[in-house]
Amino acid sequence: MQALARSVRYAALVIFIAFAMHNLNGALIEPRYLGFGSYADYADLGKLMNASRATPWLLSGLGHVATGFAMVILGLGAHARYREPRPAAAQIALAAAILAATGFLLTGISHVIGRQTLFLLSDANPGLQESAYMAATVVRIWVNGLAQIGLGWFAVQLSWLGWKTGTLPRAFVVFVFLSGAAGLLMAVAYVPVYLFTVLVWSLWLAVVWGRA
Repeated sequence: MQALARSVRYAALVIFIAFAMHNLNGALIEPRYLGFGSYADYADLGKLMNASRATPWLLSGLGHVATGFAMVILGLGAHARYREPRPAAAQIALAAAILAATGFLLTGISHVIGRQTLFLLSDANPGLQESAYMAATVVRIWVNGLAQIGLGWFAVQLSWLGWKTGTLPRAFVVFVFLSGAAGLLMAVAYVPVYLFTVLVWSLWLAVVWGRA
């Protein structure tokens, strides 16, 4: 149990590092160096094709892969800690974590192995280059949405479990619930508030999990 608790803390730190990279991309690298000055620029296939070959986007993809594995650990840790006092909610948290892990792994694979395939196909078939990038972008948006919805669901479950059992700080519980709601919002609208909130609560979780 103690080994799993330590693993949860490390997994939370992995998510923090990954989301730090995502935030660095969104706040600095993309607008300053890749030409994404507004949300409308993300519909510019020329800029998307250029950014897809940039190292920061590859690092972000690797962060998604790492987050996928980390979410499995978080789900197992939450289930192990809360399966006795709140068995049903603990099972739901585990299921949500696995859903998020699936979305993150698919997003990451599309960034890493998927980009290699995309480059190969588009370079060999210049006439279909824009169609290939458009299809890849649409699929990536779908699976990233799955990742964020699953993560939001897990965050809501974790906050509920922490509140009902009194094992997590009240301020943390409230913040994680709001972050989870922001993630669930991705089911109906793209409002990337989760980028900042997950960055905060993942580091916070690494601190409070060992004290709970």
